[in-house]
Amino acid sequence: MEYIRRVLIIDDDATSVFLTKRVVSNMCAGAEIQTAQSGSEGMKLLVEAKKKRLLPQLILLDINMHDMSGLTLLEELGKLRVVNLIDTQIVLLTSSVDPLHIASAKRHMAATYLPKPLTKQSLLDILA
Repeated sequence: MEYIRRVLIIDDDATSVFLTKRVVSNMCAGAEIQTAQSGSEGMKLLVEAKKKRLLPQLILLDINMHDMSGLTLLEELGKLRVVNLIDTQIVLLTSSVDPLHIASAKRHMAATYLPKPLTKQSLLDILA
């Protein structure tokens, strides 16, 4: 498994953030884990991280959020060229099984699409 130093979880559901953070901290010991409670907050954190050259190696992004969907955030990140996909893996997490979401995620920058809740095994699979 590759060594992950920085992780960003973007999700507006506190329970999902708690569970996801718990799995990540167990699997990526020593990683700095940041959280954003909205798409716009996530965008702000990523823009600042790019300026400091401290982008996360892993972004766990919810699709369905109130202020900005994860798919919209992906579009904006692509337009602004905030994230380098060589150094950052983007994983969409959602409770939705809508085939349109899956197709849209693949058209954008998301490397992987996983159902919620994130499990140790699913995280291990994407990091292997």
